[in-house]
Amino acid sequence: MRADAQKNRERLLDAAVELILEVGGEPSRDAVAERAGVGIGTLYRHFPDQQSLLHAVARYALERSISAGETFVENAPDGVDALRQYMHAALDNGIGVVNMIHPLLDKRDWPDLHTRASTLMKVIVRRAKQDGRLRSDLSEPDLVFAMIRFARPLAVGLPLSEERAIAHRHLDFYIDGLCLPQRS
Repeated sequence: MRADAQKNRERLLDAAVELILEVGGEPSRDAVAERAGVGIGTLYRHFPDQQSLLHAVARYALERSISAGETFVENAPDGVDALRQYMHAALDNGIGVVNMIHPLLDKRDWPDLHTRASTLMKVIVRRAKQDGRLRSDLSEPDLVFAMIRFARPLAVGLPLSEERAIAHRHLDFYIDGLCLPQRS
């Protein structure tokens, strides 16, 4: 794909993520194109129908979040720090759209991403537990379901930036609560 076409595709996906999080569901294609600053023809060239757009949005948010998490696992000083960085990055990458548009998708299975995400969560949780910093009764699904809750908009009409700031703040409270007290 040409560099300018790739840039337009990413602009469309970023715009769709923002709109889904703002409106709480499926955005109009005209709104996505307008937010991305491209013509509707550009949107149709990349995503010929609504399903192709929604599938691409879900994959985009998942891939970006998983890739960020894989980087944090490699570079974070400990498992809790990797978990914290991953969950904050997932919020910033719009992971909440996956849950919000999931019922609208005709095909909801991405085995490649599921495998990567599952492996990532297992590695993060195992590392944080081995570091002695995370509760022993915490499971990967606990974190996944918590992330879904933190990533959903509050539906009270706040601007997206305020929504995200609140979600990040509450996420830190949650992660701090999962940590065991450190011995002196």
